[in-house]
Amino acid sequence: MKVKQIHKNIGVSIEGIDLSKIDENTFKKIKDLWVQYLIIIFPKQNISDEDHIKFGKKFGELEVHPSLSHRSSKNPEIYRVSNVDENGKIIPNKETSWQYLKQSWLWHTDSSFRKIPSNGSILHGISTTNKGGNTLFANMYKAYEDLDETLKEKIQNLRVVHDHEYIINLSKELSRRKNKGNYDKLDPVIHPLVRRHPVTKKPSLFLSPHTMVKIVDYDYDKGRKLLEKLIEHSIQPKYVYEHIWNNDDIIMWDNRCTMHSVKPFNNNIIKRIMHRVTLVGDKEPVMA
Repeated sequence: MKVKQIHKNIGVSIEGIDLSKIDENTFKKIKDLWVQYLIIIFPKQNISDEDHIKFGKKFGELEVHPSLSHRSSKNPEIYRVSNVDENGKIIPNKETSWQYLKQSWLWHTDSSFRKIPSNGSILHGISTTNKGGNTLFANMYKAYEDLDETLKEKIQNLRVVHDHEYIINLSKELSRRKNKGNYDKLDPVIHPLVRRHPVTKKPSLFLSPHTMVKIVDYDYDKGRKLLEKLIEHSIQPKYVYEHIWNNDDIIMWDNRCTMHSVKPFNNNIIKRIMHRVTLVGDKEPVMA
């Protein structure tokens, strides 16, 4: 098991293991490194969806994503972050599922639209591209830590409305359609803007631009400006690791203290097939 730090402020890579065959001692080391470094890269993991699910379940229960069209027909725990259907054909850009997936190019935190958001995600790059499609991960502990004290005091008790419908509203194409796709109904939820990690007890910014509607009990326009300011601060290069994918890379990240996005690529002609399992959260976010 070879561990290497990949960025000054976030992430390690682990080589020399097979995620389909790990013992309890190895699992404990992985879990400790995940909490410490926020993201882990596992190169050269040519594993099946079933082994992917099995590895994910070592950390707890797995989510079933609200978007029906992106669920694997064989394994509902697998969320297909793919512009390719299950027959291997690129999804036409007029399809609602294509439009929905393109919203993942925005910065976000997985499952921020749930009352109990996800603990983490594990993404398998099955067919990747180096012509765009890189994934960016931001350290939200560090982003919060570096704010000036006046701003920290200003935001410490603020709460934000998160709504799955907002993802759809942000797409000009989807928002004007009658048929916006098939999704499980989820009511809006309210989360703290600054949350405390349940394991490390450290505070971090809790931002998810593709679901954040407004700050509760705050002037709407001023609230949006404040959120945009915090987003821009958080995605500075010093907080962000950019991953250039190779086929069969697996990345695991902690949704309780990171934010991520995908760099654009020509998804009309380039196939990008990624399968994700998402760890069910165990606690509602607590204000720091």
